[in-house]
Amino acid sequence: MKVIIDPQAGFCPGVRRAVAQVETRLQRGESLTALGALIHNQREIDRLAGLGLETVSQEVADRPEELAALKGRELFIRTHGVGSALQNQLHESGFDIIDGTCPTVKRVQKLAAEHHRRGEQIVIIGKKGHAEVIGILGHCDNMGIVVADEEDLMIIDPERKTFVIAQTTIGGEQFRRLCRLIAGRAPGATFMDTTCPFITRRYDQIAGFAASVSLLIFVGGRESSNSKVLFEICRQRNPRSHRIESPAELDYTWIRPEDTIGITGGASTPQWQFEEIRDLLGQAATQLESK
Repeated sequence: MKVIIDPQAGFCPGVRRAVAQVETRLQRGESLTALGALIHNQREIDRLAGLGLETVSQEVADRPEELAALKGRELFIRTHGVGSALQNQLHESGFDIIDGTCPTVKRVQKLAAEHHRRGEQIVIIGKKGHAEVIGILGHCDNMGIVVADEEDLMIIDPERKTFVIAQTTIGGEQFRRLCRLIAGRAPGATFMDTTCPFITRRYDQIAGFAASVSLLIFVGGRESSNSKVLFEICRQRNPRSHRIESPAELDYTWIRPEDTIGITGGASTPQWQFEEIRDLLGQAATQLESK
């Protein structure tokens, strides 16, 4: 049995930047509170909580008493970003804000704001209710239209000038398919592919890695849209693909003695979680060999 960690797996640049920002401040002894889950990986959030990171819901901004209780702590805006109104409200309330918004996401926010100011209809191809999409909507006065599937097309006004962008982590094929449908509904629409180049490259990389091993273990948070898309790609290329969030979910009956096992994951899965699974599989291999 052989175990390989995908050399391309691990944090995307935006997540790596945000986690580094948080770790640096916590190591300096600063009091830091994240508005919403920093990333969609609960075990990494738990690790950071052990270093002193507090996490509160973004809705705390609507609850004055709870917001007042946070005075004196720095507020960290997570990688998904927030709307401009919320950010302004926090500044006006006297909070020190550390903006951990992914630079790629921030670019999409600026595009949404700019085209909204021009009076254009903003269409966001993405997942309804996703933190990133909520943040983008907050940069166009929450007047954008979120398109997740064909049923959402009827909301689009075909007579208005329309600007179409994407949640950064959706699949390229989904974006292109929905763009074709939107073009049929609003022929004069302008499209900009704002999907993340890092994530787009990962689709091909992870497909190749999944096909190169006999068994694949995908490590990723259950709430991560990116992990969901990447795992589906793995499963298409390798039917013996299994998704787990923690070592407790690892099932050793999946393993054959002759397997080459690949370990990979989503853009919010840290390296230590891959190494944790590798070490457990290594122990299992030793036990198999001793029998």
